[in-house]
Amino acid sequence: MSENQSQPRRVRAERNIYRRASGVYEVGFKDGGGKQRWRTVDGGITAARALRDELLSQRARGERVANNGRLRFGDAAARWLEGPVSDLRPATQSCYRNAVGQHLLRRFGVRRLDAITPDELANLVRELRARGLAESTIVIVVGVTNRIYRYAARRLGWSGTNPVSLMLPSERPKPSQGVRRRLFEGRELEQTIAAADEPYRTLFTVAALTGARLSELLALRWVNVRLANPDDAELEFPCQVDRHGILRPTKTDGSARTVPIPRELALILDGHRERSAHAQPRDFVFATRSGRPFGQRNIARALRAAQRKAVDEHGNPLFRVLHQLGSDGKPVSVSHGELPSMHSFRHTVASRALVAGESVDEVAFLLGHRDGNVTRAVYVRELSDARRRTMRRSRMLAEFAEILSPREAH
Repeated sequence: MSENQSQPRRVRAERNIYRRASGVYEVGFKDGGGKQRWRTVDGGITAARALRDELLSQRARGERVANNGRLRFGDAAARWLEGPVSDLRPATQSCYRNAVGQHLLRRFGVRRLDAITPDELANLVRELRARGLAESTIVIVVGVTNRIYRYAARRLGWSGTNPVSLMLPSERPKPSQGVRRRLFEGRELEQTIAAADEPYRTLFTVAALTGARLSELLALRWVNVRLANPDDAELEFPCQVDRHGILRPTKTDGSARTVPIPRELALILDGHRERSAHAQPRDFVFATRSGRPFGQRNIARALRAAQRKAVDEHGNPLFRVLHQLGSDGKPVSVSHGELPSMHSFRHTVASRALVAGESVDEVAFLLGHRDGNVTRAVYVRELSDARRRTMRRSRMLAEFAEILSPREAH
């Protein structure tokens, strides 16, 4: 008998909970008819205990807990979209529905959940990549697939192995290999802000110092701006606005935060309030003439106008592509990502902080990330660059300590 054949398929961890060699937990129980059933757990021992307790409670109440083995992917996806997804932000709902409708239903819609294999998901990742989709988009597609399987196991009576959990690391999408966001380089950030007109110059300055999302900046109201003591001023980001100007909860619980700001920025905001026609506590800090928050497209146009006016220290156009003309005498088109966007303020702030040695946890708080793991995932390149610089300096100091030591005067 071979070594693989001698190993048990699963090992008992505790009552009704078993662990496979792969580390995946399963809950074993007998249904109302006395038939042995298994449910795969997408999570650790805590999740396994919760599922076990729920299944045993259902059996004790006489409820049916038999496996829904014929459940099709399309049916599970529809139930998931109608259920937990309907409580999410409109933008998130749209993103998930697009992933299902554009990339998953046409491939797996009529397939049974237990018939879809990890190899098929790996092929999907390769095909989406070959079609030129961004790695971040592929991450969403695979993540949506994972959520549908988890929902089917949790709510729809499906029992089986989630193929996403069996994908090899080499088969999964790799966000770090996606196209790098265009950051402000050198003095571009400062020179762009200097070229902007008010009130956009103030908005860009707040964005540059706080790293807040544009949706959070546009949701700022004067009640959230504490300027009574300029030396202890701070901004509170309790919510955001959607693309229709409607106040919504922050992206995550960790996104609601209060950020201290320097005295100089407090004075800039105080001057902006004095010039504003909407300066009551519940008024928006960056408001239109009617008092509504600025639209995101208006901000994008204002940023492009500032970039077109911006010049370097020698008086030359800072972003030359905006001044180039094609053979027809018209301005050349600027491809997506070729110039810094509003989100570049956020990424530039984070990248500068990480390279300067700020801790990941501190940057995570500044950005309103749920935890430091999110920051590490998004800024893996900046973190690696900062570590390499630190290691290189330490190595140079260790190797050339005698040369670099203070020299005695002769």
